Amino acid sequence: MTHPSGWRPPPLIMTCLQTCHWSMLAPCLAPCMISYADVCFWQTDYYYEYTECDSTGSRWRVAIPQTPGTCSGLPEPVHGTECTFSCKAGEFLEMSAQQCTQCAAGSYSLGSGIRFDQWDSMPVGFSSMATSMENDPHRDVTCNSSAWLPQGNYLESNRDECTVSLIYAVHLKKQGYVSFDYQYPDNNLEFEFFIQNDQCQEMDQSAENKWLKLTHHGEWATHTVNLKSGTNILYWRTGSVLGTKMVKPVLLKNIQIEGVAYTSECFPCKPGTFSRVPGSSTCEPCPRDTFSDHGASSCTPCNIATQYAEEGSAACKERPPCSKKDYFQIHTPCDPDGKTQIMHKWIEPKICLEGVPGAETLPQSGEREPCPQCNPGFYNDTPTCSPCPPETYSDGIKPCERCPAGTEPILGYEYKWWNVLPSNMKTSCFNVGNSKCDRMKGWEVARDHIHSGAGSSDNDYLILNIHVPGFKLPTSVSSQSLTEFGRITFEFETMCTADCEFYFMMDINRTSTTVVQSWEKTNKRQTYTHVMTKNASVSYTWTFQRTNQPSGFSGGKTTIS
Repeated sequence: MTHPSGWRPPPLIMTCLQTCHWSMLAPCLAPCMISYADVCFWQTDYYYEYTECDSTGSRWRVAIPQTPGTCSGLPEPVHGTECTFSCKAGEFLEMSAQQCTQCAAGSYSLGSGIRFDQWDSMPVGFSSMATSMENDPHRDVTCNSSAWLPQGNYLESNRDECTVSLIYAVHLKKQGYVSFDYQYPDNNLEFEFFIQNDQCQEMDQSAENKWLKLTHHGEWATHTVNLKSGTNILYWRTGSVLGTKMVKPVLLKNIQIEGVAYTSECFPCKPGTFSRVPGSSTCEPCPRDTFSDHGASSCTPCNIATQYAEEGSAACKERPPCSKKDYFQIHTPCDPDGKTQIMHKWIEPKICLEGVPGAETLPQSGEREPCPQCNPGFYNDTPTCSPCPPETYSDGIKPCERCPAGTEPILGYEYKWWNVLPSNMKTSCFNVGNSKCDRMKGWEVARDHIHSGAGSSDNDYLILNIHVPGFKLPTSVSSQSLTEFGRITFEFETMCTADCEFYFMMDINRTSTTVVQSWEKTNKRQTYTHVMTKNASVSYTWTFQRTNQPSGFSGGKTTIS
């Protein structure tokens, strides 16, 4: 008697089966089963693993009980595959036959890697260890409840003053690497990543690999470190600086480790994704207005008459009645008659329902009215405003005139009127977790000011950027003794019903963006000036973010000179 998997019953049971009459099979087999109560009878009682490779590059396949010490009579060890053996992406090693097998639809594998991209609970093998930052008897610090916490799509570090390590040990059959995405927004928190071997000795790492760089504006950064063959114990450790409380936590996701040579199982696609064919190395996100559950090979459509779903959704949501948050207003560009008007548009893709109780309707367009005058330095070239030629000037109303003898133009940008966005300015919306934001304008022009757009969710970053290629001083001014090459001045106010943040940032010569100044919550109208102390190409950026509830920002005149 042989099981289809190749398993044969132990000899004593084979003897019983051959000698027992079918009518007395149960009582006849009972003594045999009692004798073998401690035998790993079913293949689910144990699993296969390879031994370490020997000096010849060979290894053995051995059976290991699922629960140590619970049973005996395991299958005999057999020669394993060569140590250089590996499976391709989309395959797993079926250990009974020791052959690479395609993953089923609805699952995937990396071949020689493992990935952790679902954090509903802490995956097997990960642990969190907390310690007090200082052994100070005068400080009452209890860290027993401090830990990295799973939050669905990512892990979140603790927010208190304790030092907490996230730990994962992996044994690599060959050289590989670990890669992960992270958000690290608060410099009151230290964030380091380091590796130890099986003797708890820290591996050689450069400071750049060990200490993670800060991230800004909700962006996710990727960090990759090479790993050696053998045991690698990975540590992600955070700790507040000088015991600071209530820091912004580090977020961690998409941990991928390469170098395991093979995987003995395929990973099911996480909810919101699917793989339609066997042998997949990745899972695709479900298209908009569809959803999927765990391990799906296809996505299920929503009832779009009453439901909707973002791309990569695990469930459909009910369409809410349309509200004022679902539309925004724009000022149309000047038409050939020099007229403009206010219009309202639904935020796309539209998810709300019209014509149901409590639903808002789209307001009517405003009356056509004369366009605002041109900004200083421009002249009316209906229906647009064009810059004055070199060595001429204009207040935006009169035609351009040549500067009087003995004078020269004061070069600069001065924006008082906002009918269209100037050609050297760009606006955008950014949110890693909200692809809908990418298709929206971050800011909208509104005659005498420009204001933040509607956005589509809390935590959207509404971005306005202006590029200045450099500064040209008046001919009478020497740059040798100058400490000011230019300045930027703007008026602003913030109106927030909940938390919000407004940043003014600068990037010199396209190197890195730094925050010059920031404001929180509601701020009355005020003027801010920043002096440029070097002559360089610079980009200035205004970024507004609201949290939890709708709010707004409006900026009036923006002057750079």
